[in-house]
Amino acid sequence: MPAVITDTLRRQIARDFFEQFQNNTANYYVAIGKSEPWDSSENVPTPVNNPETIADFRDVMQSIKRVKSTSLVVPRNNWSSGTIYSQYDDRAQGYPAQPYYVKNDNSQVYVCLEAGRNRLGVAVPSVVEPTGSNNDSFRLSDGYVWKFLYTISAQKQEQFQSSNFMPVQKQLTVDSNSTGIELKQKEVQDSAKSGQVLSVIITDPGTGFVQPPTITFTGNGNGAKAIADIDSATGTLSRIRIADSGQHLAHGLGYTTAFVNITGGGGLGASARAVLAFNDSGVGADARVDLKTTSMMFHTLLEGTDSNFLLNQDFRQIALLKDPRNQQGALVTSLTSDALKSMILSSVVQGFTRDKIIEGQTTLAQAFIDDIDSNRIYYHQTDTTGFTQFQDGEIIEETNGPGQGIIDSALILPTVDTTTGDILYIDNRGPVSRTNTQAEDIKIILQF
Repeated sequence: MPAVITDTLRRQIARDFFEQFQNNTANYYVAIGKSEPWDSSENVPTPVNNPETIADFRDVMQSIKRVKSTSLVVPRNNWSSGTIYSQYDDRAQGYPAQPYYVKNDNSQVYVCLEAGRNRLGVAVPSVVEPTGSNNDSFRLSDGYVWKFLYTISAQKQEQFQSSNFMPVQKQLTVDSNSTGIELKQKEVQDSAKSGQVLSVIITDPGTGFVQPPTITFTGNGNGAKAIADIDSATGTLSRIRIADSGQHLAHGLGYTTAFVNITGGGGLGASARAVLAFNDSGVGADARVDLKTTSMMFHTLLEGTDSNFLLNQDFRQIALLKDPRNQQGALVTSLTSDALKSMILSSVVQGFTRDKIIEGQTTLAQAFIDDIDSNRIYYHQTDTTGFTQFQDGEIIEETNGPGQGIIDSALILPTVDTTTGDILYIDNRGPVSRTNTQAEDIKIILQF
């Protein structure tokens, strides 16, 4: 039986994740790990969506840090002169190849209600950048009709803007502490008009037109007006635009259904459809709906001064971890936590080196060295080394170096129980080396 998952469900899933974070009903952490190379050429593999991949990451986890902030996000489209943009369309599936919304140079976001077309109906490039923060739609000299939605603040850009995504939100409340950007978005939302005819799309150009026909609308609303143009060479209907009405465009009000009537002009067979808003409250009432928001971004900053994070070591995997627990079974709530096992040596005969493999001379247990702090070695084990436990009192030696010592305490567990928590996302990448003078800006995007 044919079926479809609607954008409404995808939006709801994204919002549910977002609200879990906002309401502190779940603890989200960014985890990093894997200090050993992928292979001799550092060829980064694509992670496989299976339990083995998740288990493998748990083995190599180094540290975790609580997610700092989250935001709903949408694909980023910078306005660019000479680009042909699509228009807002209530029948469009997903995002069209040509964007229907843009961000200008002032980080203001607009949705295109009507694409520019010449009198023959041919789409023309956008050459006038939309600016300003009018509550109503406006037509520019290149024919494009735009509607302002919101401005992205500098703080939001820093946290949630990437080369491919930008933040979006609904301004739920404002008060005396609200910024001008927040106040303006709330004003745009509150002034949104329900039931407007946003544009008219020709579905059949008809034949035999010798002059532009008259366009009227029937339905349960009122006030919508449009004007038509014809291609006199072919006698077909070429373009229908929402009419100017004083300082505003005549989108009308109150339509939940709107039928386009084409009369006169000497032609036959032409038809068109009216485009209404995705949201019953109108365009601008909820930018999350207008921009089809089905993604969210988790953001945190790994700083060189963060405790529980290794320095002068690298990592190759990033994961999003939900509700990890400590060794006592309680939820981890601290800002950062360590995730590597360690051992204490009673004697260091020859110094050890990070990234070497140690081997117990009694148990033959092996492990990768992640870090060394005096007589303490932080390590992890994988399928490559096996998971045999070291034992107190045995001698360990590097298999690929001169390091040698005697174990005093073979297994000191980390704060985090790495077998706990739901791993929601894994990103494989080339080696990232950490120092105390740098920070890694981690932005994880989940798309539903």
